[in-house]
Amino acid sequence: MVRAVAWRNVRLRYKSSFLGFLWTLLNPLLFLLIFLLIFSEAFPQVENYPVFALSGLIFWSFFATTSAHVMGALVENAAVLRSLAVPPLVFPLAQLLAGLFNLLMSFIPFAVILHLFGRIPHSTDLLVLPIVLCFGTFILGVSLALSALNVYFRDIGLLWNALLPAFFYITPIAYPADLVPERMRWIAEVNPLYHYIAAFREVLYYGRVPSPDQWVVIAGLAVLASTIGWVLYRALRPGFIANY
Repeated sequence: MVRAVAWRNVRLRYKSSFLGFLWTLLNPLLFLLIFLLIFSEAFPQVENYPVFALSGLIFWSFFATTSAHVMGALVENAAVLRSLAVPPLVFPLAQLLAGLFNLLMSFIPFAVILHLFGRIPHSTDLLVLPIVLCFGTFILGVSLALSALNVYFRDIGLLWNALLPAFFYITPIAYPADLVPERMRWIAEVNPLYHYIAAFREVLYYGRVPSPDQWVVIAGLAVLASTIGWVLYRALRPGFIANY
């Protein structure tokens, strides 16, 4: 059921679209163009700035888009959930699966663009997959908690859309992390996205294996977020029908 709903979501998202899955990469590319025009000369210490920026942007776009879709999944399918005996968890899981599918499809043009900017493939590139698995689990946990709360308080969706730009700017995506002043470094480090983007960039930009500490942090964040999301979902599940 999850697979069928996810495929429906993918088809509906790109129905009558000429570019299809390429739209998954369009948003990061627009941001990259802005970064090249504004920031490329501001960070001369960053070698091959387009690869540096794009290796963060593609995964930020995955987080922002997928978390928004998963968060709204229960409310958007309220009519189905009222009339059919469908487990509500199907719809958040289907949105996550659709987001992962879009991300994997976008890796094809993403790899081509990185090659055009002079990036050489590394054997460590395959490590992106376990990092994506941890990142997807983290997104599901956070978004599942938000989707359950959104059933009761629709302000959650509006608040999340307002917070996403703030997360974007406090996460070192357009700028290197070492530019963050030492007294403010803790703000970046308590942001989970900081650790995931750093792990992706370690593999795709530096061509290195993330350190054991990085693996522990991103796996631990995934377990913590998914546990909190599941507990909150189970606690709020009995009141869904009355609040759809």
